[in-house]
Amino acid sequence: MLQPEANIFVVDRARIPAIRSVVQDGKLHELGELRDFRWHAELERLMPPAETLAISYVALKPNEVLRPHTHPIQSMMIFYRGAGTMLGQRPQPVRQGDVVVVPPGCEHGFVGGPDGLWGLSIQFGHGLYTAPDRPRVVFSDEEYDLAQLCAHNRERLGRFEQKPFFRILGDGTLEDSNRRRTFLDALQVWVNGNQTLLFTRQGTCRDPSYAPIFLKHLHEEMGHDRLHADRQDGGHPGAAPETSTVRDPALEAITSWFPYQMLVLDNVEKAAIIHLVIENASISYHRIAKPHLARYVNTEYFDVHLAVDAEHAALGEELLRNQHPRTYRRLKVIIDDAWDMLEAMTDRVTDLTLAVDG
Repeated sequence: MLQPEANIFVVDRARIPAIRSVVQDGKLHELGELRDFRWHAELERLMPPAETLAISYVALKPNEVLRPHTHPIQSMMIFYRGAGTMLGQRPQPVRQGDVVVVPPGCEHGFVGGPDGLWGLSIQFGHGLYTAPDRPRVVFSDEEYDLAQLCAHNRERLGRFEQKPFFRILGDGTLEDSNRRRTFLDALQVWVNGNQTLLFTRQGTCRDPSYAPIFLKHLHEEMGHDRLHADRQDGGHPGAAPETSTVRDPALEAITSWFPYQMLVLDNVEKAAIIHLVIENASISYHRIAKPHLARYVNTEYFDVHLAVDAEHAALGEELLRNQHPRTYRRLKVIIDDAWDMLEAMTDRVTDLTLAVDG
């Protein structure tokens, strides 16, 4: 219960000091408007210890940008007015009433919409800018380019090649005919889906800068599903590609994620998923798998991929040249999503294979 002498008081927002920028490593970084509650004496006295909670008013004018950054503490934004766009790892619209939770280390930023974006920024620990001369944030390097994107893609490819999916190719697991049949039937779901992926991309592209290149790629990939289904191991020799003993909802759902992206992404994003992720993964798979599986699957399937996949992967870099640094940062998020889904697909194929009694 309040003491008799306690009084209700109102603090005008304007009475809380504001900053609009900070300097870090000699560089000036624009913040929009930020007013830390601890910069007002009466509010400071009411707040718990500084190491447990920080609250600030934040605001961005129309089209004003708070560049992507990370910080070492969990943060939460509550938007009470206006709208805008969140940048970084999960770009998407935000608006009045939204609550955004940012775990430590997650890259994020914001752009104010037509009426600006207003909110409360809450940290569960020391405030990010309570000591403006020692900001607790790291701003992302705006000069992110194609070389950095490709280097990140190679790092993800290296991680992909360490998956159990590749290990079972050469450890004797697939010498068992039942496991081998399950492995190839499960992989057929992905191969069939890859054809759907390319047709979907072509059907949704009207940009003359991309459509002819996408079409040439489609022509060069057509029929690979039938080659993979042409098995010489007592499985489905000469069979139609839809023939498969595997009916797995998880595998089918993961595979369907890729054609869906062709419906919702723009052309440069589509190119990144197919040419940076799928084609580079394809190079690794066909190179590693051929010595172990070519006697069971029509060898032309491996030969044609080994002949054209490198060209198709290089095509991706050509299509992605001369983009804005922010586009490359957006593509980094997209290819990470694609690699995560591709790893989920190969993990599922591996699990189905190993579940078969050898």
